[in-house]
Amino acid sequence: MEFHFNRWVRVTGTVVLVLIALYGIVAINVYSSVGQFPTHGPRPVPQIHTLIWPTIGYPELVAPGAVMEAELDAAEVSGPAGTFTAMLTPVRPELTGLTYSLPVSGAVRGRSEHWPVGTAHGGDTVWHLRFAVPAQAVPELYNLSIRADVGGRDFTYSQQHAVSIITPHPGDSFRFITLSDIHVHQPNISSFHNPQSDKGIAPDGTPVFLQRTIDQVNLIRPDFVVLLGDYVMAQRYAGEYLAEFNNFYKELARFQVPVFIAPGNHDQYVNDVDGARVFQENIGPLFYSFDAGASHFTVVNTTEWPYTDRIVMSKFGGLLFFPRKYQGQVLAATDERKPQTYAGQLAWIRDDLVRHEDAANRFMVMHHDPFRPAGKAYAWKNERFGGVITLGGSGVGSTALKTLAARYRVNYCMTGHMHSDYVGYQRWTDRQGATGFINQTMAFFDHGGEKDSYPGYRLWNVQGKNVSGFTYLDGVHSVPLYDGSVLDGETDLNKLDRLALSGSAGADGFSVSSYLGVPMDVEGLIGVFPVQQGKNVSGGRVYFSVPLPGDASRQLLYMRTSASPGQPGPDAATAGQPSVTSVFVH
Repeated sequence: MEFHFNRWVRVTGTVVLVLIALYGIVAINVYSSVGQFPTHGPRPVPQIHTLIWPTIGYPELVAPGAVMEAELDAAEVSGPAGTFTAMLTPVRPELTGLTYSLPVSGAVRGRSEHWPVGTAHGGDTVWHLRFAVPAQAVPELYNLSIRADVGGRDFTYSQQHAVSIITPHPGDSFRFITLSDIHVHQPNISSFHNPQSDKGIAPDGTPVFLQRTIDQVNLIRPDFVVLLGDYVMAQRYAGEYLAEFNNFYKELARFQVPVFIAPGNHDQYVNDVDGARVFQENIGPLFYSFDAGASHFTVVNTTEWPYTDRIVMSKFGGLLFFPRKYQGQVLAATDERKPQTYAGQLAWIRDDLVRHEDAANRFMVMHHDPFRPAGKAYAWKNERFGGVITLGGSGVGSTALKTLAARYRVNYCMTGHMHSDYVGYQRWTDRQGATGFINQTMAFFDHGGEKDSYPGYRLWNVQGKNVSGFTYLDGVHSVPLYDGSVLDGETDLNKLDRLALSGSAGADGFSVSSYLGVPMDVEGLIGVFPVQQGKNVSGGRVYFSVPLPGDASRQLLYMRTSASPGQPGPDAATAGQPSVTSVFVH
């Protein structure tokens, strides 16, 4: 008996040693730099180099008759101020020929006010330029060019989709849409570790799904859009970041409203190029803030991982693809529960919130949710694979962000990353209110097949201090982009094809079709009609009109209507019954 026992001990010990050795081999492969993708490939031609604000991802909202500002980081304009002229040209093609030429009304040098210290142009001494916007300027989205005549030399700097002239609404009201996790990607990137649907991706990589999403946004025509991160995939093949980013950037021009863009973890991966650098050279700063109406928005970068932790790697002969870190992290706090100990971005967030304590609403915008679920911050934690390998997280900063939200009475924190919807609340320190942590679903088709979430967006209505409309039907979920999306249950993403909201134009007006189970206010019914028309509109109303440039016989009419609720389909395979709202121009 003793013999058998000793044999069992030897066998067991051998098995344990073999398992330990195997784990060591796996761990060394997983956690080492083996399989790193290249890191020094060609970057896109930077679109942000001299005219550093406003940009396509950090635009300016300005009212007719107000003062527009801009920042130039221009070494060639380092002496006394020359002559500066701003040119605004509408993005909308029907207004081709309309241009506003604005002489400078003020030019001083000082630190950038829109790129905080810690971002690419933070701390730089720049030109602060001011221009008076005409009181009669058409409320539209504009491309911006600034011409500098300095010492007999001319320089011109441009940013597309950089300025939005918006007529203020009564009571500081406005609407905006949030979208997250767009994940433009190349076809045929599905893998064992990361299955990926090609639905909505053309053979050349064109993100058709994103085009269809933007078309619905343009039909609604909110005052602006906020994107919550992850615009590329960039983790399957070496070098794919550049192609995916270029496809995403191209589609930004499809938006007919201004877009504020926050970075996600995929956007900052290192795959042939450093995504964080590409973002700042083409989109805008990694963190910043802006105002809309009487409300304030603080945009946060929740991917403050070192460069080496963001490098994508291929492991086990191409079976796994990942960087070391992809969950949330925001540096740097000595004690996360004590804002006075914060440095870096956290100190900037604290100071930004202090400066705007009197705002009607304070919104925080970021990719990783520091709260979901119930304060546990799963988007900050490691993920476990195979029961033994942990990856992606254990970052710091989630407690600090929750502390800031509670201490400085943040009304809402808007996030993505998890590819599903969640709504949770945390009481403020003074117990006089609470922060809503509003996590939202993705905009792409993810892994395809059956999933407990669906592509969607949130539509926010702000009227002074009142915020509403950011959930659909049940107080939790996002508005679906497609009919047949199941709120509480599984949605077959492969069968989603019917747009939940769509519009079509005719010679005498528009038709809006909606499968959504709620009324939808639509303001993107914009078309060219003879001047004699437009006096009588049925099914909607004209809220603005402008003579067509170069053609006095025609005008551009801006119309709104309220699409009646439709009957949503119970699942992706079963069509619902859409409402049809017609707007006729007599």
